[in-house]
Amino acid sequence: MKKIGIISHDAGGAEILSSWVKENYNKYDFIFFLDGPAKSIFKKNLKTNNINKDNLCANEFINLCDFLICGTSWQSNLEKNFIKTCKLKKKKIISILDHWFNYRERFILDGEVILPNEIWVTNDYAFEIAHTVFKDLKVRQIEDYYSNILKKKIKKYSKKNLLKETQKILYVCEPIREHAELQYGDENYHGYTEESAVRYFLENLRLLDMTIKKILIRPHPSEQIIKYNWLLDEFKYLNIKISSENELIEDILSSDAVIGCESMALVVGLLAKKRVISSIPPEGRECVLPHQSIEKLKDIKL
Repeated sequence: MKKIGIISHDAGGAEILSSWVKENYNKYDFIFFLDGPAKSIFKKNLKTNNINKDNLCANEFINLCDFLICGTSWQSNLEKNFIKTCKLKKKKIISILDHWFNYRERFILDGEVILPNEIWVTNDYAFEIAHTVFKDLKVRQIEDYYSNILKKKIKKYSKKNLLKETQKILYVCEPIREHAELQYGDENYHGYTEESAVRYFLENLRLLDMTIKKILIRPHPSEQIIKYNWLLDEFKYLNIKISSENELIEDILSSDAVIGCESMALVVGLLAKKRVISSIPPEGRECVLPHQSIEKLKDIKL
């Protein structure tokens, strides 16, 4: 049985990669090198605590593997350093892409583009983009096991009556400012930040033309829960709560609409057949999510 090394840090890639591992768990011998949000995501999805190869450096870990699969991260250079070392050792490494933006930039390390041997994507949109960006690299579209799992959860939770009308809005956050500062040296590089986007949304609730009794703010897995507590004071005339306990899919299913900038959670909202709206303000760049059914708050007119 082939031994496959799994490397992951950020939440988005960890969800997709752990779903693929779960589906193929009996076909390969997996070992894991995880850090950041990926640790808890793999533990949750694989239902095990035995997911890290203890006390191994990257070189030792690579030497144990027949080949490796990694996610991509903006918070960490973990995967990029593994790609670099694998290329030097002539060991095959595959990267799974989990979004539709900044494909080439995901592989820049110290100003150099360091690409894996192969790219995997899970949908038609990503396949088309990746083929365009990586013309000389093998791009493969694999089964979207993450979406399959989400669809099963949606069916399961629907039996618990979470799909009823709630008059509640879910707002999903993402660390846009930190990402822009790290990658471009300018926290307002995209023309907006997570703070300006959520403020734009709350100041324009009337555009939704919905009865809203509660607004649930869900921080990104990489963010501190208290990051958005300022909203409770600035918009104290609204019934705002911070989500910290439920699974994402539970928060989505118990809401009437899912709002955010360009988070993967918006795509999950579409799977759940919710109204989905991007809150990027007029001065910001266009939403990079390619899904036509995502509304744009700045385009809504009463």
